[in-house]
Amino acid sequence: MLDRSTIDRLRSFDTAGQPILSLYLGLEPDRDQLRSITTRLKALVHPLRDQLGGDVPEGEMRALHRDLDEALGMASRIGVDLGRGAAIFLCSGAGLNEHLNLPVRVRDRAVVDVSPYLGPLEAILDRFHRYCAIVIDRRIASVYRFHLGVLESWEVFAEEEVRKDNFGGFEGFAERRVRAHAETVARRLFRAAAARIAELWRDEAFDLLAIGGSQANIDALVDELAPDLLSRLAGTFVIDPHTASPMEIRDRCREVAAAFDCRADEEYVANLMEAAGSRGRGVLGLDRVLDAANQKAIERLLVDAKETLPGVACTNCDWLARSGDECAACGAKTRAVADLFDAVAERARADGGSVRYLVAETLLTEIEIGATVRFAVAGLRGA
Repeated sequence: MLDRSTIDRLRSFDTAGQPILSLYLGLEPDRDQLRSITTRLKALVHPLRDQLGGDVPEGEMRALHRDLDEALGMASRIGVDLGRGAAIFLCSGAGLNEHLNLPVRVRDRAVVDVSPYLGPLEAILDRFHRYCAIVIDRRIASVYRFHLGVLESWEVFAEEEVRKDNFGGFEGFAERRVRAHAETVARRLFRAAAARIAELWRDEAFDLLAIGGSQANIDALVDELAPDLLSRLAGTFVIDPHTASPMEIRDRCREVAAAFDCRADEEYVANLMEAAGSRGRGVLGLDRVLDAANQKAIERLLVDAKETLPGVACTNCDWLARSGDECAACGAKTRAVADLFDAVAERARADGGSVRYLVAETLLTEIEIGATVRFAVAGLRGA
């Protein structure tokens, strides 16, 4: 199960400097792809095998070859997760063997480094908030948990049954009485639903809210929500509670979540562009972000990189740069890092900043990376 504790555990795993193989594979809901998994694994693993050598100690070399061989043999194990993704972390020399099922498709990639490559996992957690999804009509409310693309029933509550209200009775008096009672019952249900959502929110059981039903019933429930809950409303969706299947509700929740994330991406980027332009509190592009990371200035990092980019880090002070055998800050030797984007993200978190991986097409798409900063950043990067 992917959660914050999983990532923290992987990040803190002590391999005593031995290399870790981090492998990601995207999967489609297509049985025919089973035959291609082995081929795709070979395409990821063989280039890494060809690159081994140089200064790698013989013992670490043998262990890494074992890890590469094991990765190639995992095709059948990975194939049972059709429609999702897989992440594998191997370091036989330190006893690390982790296989994670992922809720979304990821891009194929394999990285060898002294620390696990966790950027894709951070991106997934960043996108997948915990949702309370409620589907309501005038007499029953169904509450669901929606997280990591999975919908689970949470609870159901209902008000009393009301007799059919389209009969005349004595001069229509009975019909009006039943209709008035039905309105009272419906209002009671909307208030009870709002109160229950408020309880769950106070218990920190969810991050965002999605509401489904007829538009009239959605509006009625929204009218009962307190202001703090209105601020957590990610979106609504029109659906028939009586005929909708759990799969249909799940798909509509996915649409609400995707739209919310896109809006959030656009807002984050707009704020960054304003900070970089008028207030001088933002930096754009990898070189300027490296400056900010090395000066511990990053407040919020935004990443839209589609590929990994190797670089170097100082073995003494962790200074990050695109290349160079010696650190530009202290003159110590440097070590290779598999991905500068991931290294910057790790540095930002360690220094108290936040990181967001973008999915929507924004003004940052071509630039790939940018950050708001706590103070003005000097151009002090190395080679």
